[in-house]
Amino acid sequence: MKERIYKYDNVKALLIFLVVVGHLTTDYVTGNYSVRALTLWIYSFHMPAFIFVSGLMHKRYITNEQATLGMKGNTKLRWDKVIGFLLCAYGLKIFLQVFRTAIGQHPNFYWFQEPGIPWYLFVMAEYEIILYIIRKYNWKVMLIGAFALSAVIGYFPQVGDTLCLSRCINFLPLYLIGYYLDTNKLTEFCEKKWAKVTAWIVIAISLAVCFYDPYTLYKFRKWFTGRRSYEFLSDFFGNITPYAWAIRLGIWAIAIVLTLAIIIVIPNRKMGYISQIGSNTLNIYFWHRPICYWINGMAVYPALVSFCGGSEALGLVFFVLLGLAMTVLFGLNIFKHPGNDLTGLGAKIMNIGKKKEA
Repeated sequence: MKERIYKYDNVKALLIFLVVVGHLTTDYVTGNYSVRALTLWIYSFHMPAFIFVSGLMHKRYITNEQATLGMKGNTKLRWDKVIGFLLCAYGLKIFLQVFRTAIGQHPNFYWFQEPGIPWYLFVMAEYEIILYIIRKYNWKVMLIGAFALSAVIGYFPQVGDTLCLSRCINFLPLYLIGYYLDTNKLTEFCEKKWAKVTAWIVIAISLAVCFYDPYTLYKFRKWFTGRRSYEFLSDFFGNITPYAWAIRLGIWAIAIVLTLAIIIVIPNRKMGYISQIGSNTLNIYFWHRPICYWINGMAVYPALVSFCGGSEALGLVFFVLLGLAMTVLFGLNIFKHPGNDLTGLGAKIMNIGKKKEA
């Protein structure tokens, strides 16, 4: 078993915090300069970074499994992972449907389409299958093919949210980069002084750009979600069809650079509860969204702004502190249920099947 690299737990802790804040702010970006700028910055890398780190973690648990079993390759499809992710995805999907209906939102429900946050879990299940299928092929060919597929999939709006295929295909290059990278070499690279200085410069520039003119630039947020077709994006950017594929690759280049910058500056040491949060991101992901829907339905933010005399700075501080409180709360072990229970069912189901075969 390899020694745990705490850097990636700490990275995941930061990313899940930004996920929570991003979901809080997207409902209230219209009239607040600072909130709009922060939301744009968060969306420019937070989910691409999460996908990238998920690829790193996929490589790690496969490597650990090989070391334990003496395997020379990932010779078996991890059906326990596939089933576990799917059960958790549908569990979260149904939970959100019931919760939103209870507070009067009454969203539409689709069994095989998912525009909301359960998409990540569906995509993780699909990546388990994809990584197994391509396991024997040259990594360079697979990576180039993934980028090419991501560049052209936007020309087919019919793909959309069905089976979360648009996001699955668009984010696949980022997942593969994480999967194919050597985790230890990446960690060593992150410790180089020049890399840290460069990373801080990149982060500072990205923040400056987002805060320079968020009203004009905010529309670019839609590129980073990974689910929008070029036809949809043309409504915001004009006739981009001939060169949309190049914009897509440019968007992923920005996301990759920012992701690496964020990873580099995060400390590689156990950081107490912060590291624990990084190992409990599924629980936070599962529980935070209903609170965001409730806050939106209760019109909490407009009331707060009115109370604070319309201060944009206080509005930004409110979201950051609320997001931090939710991250800290749902990172507690008590909130492992039902997310961990649902993902763990995959292994239990597979064990039952093995016992019957025996």
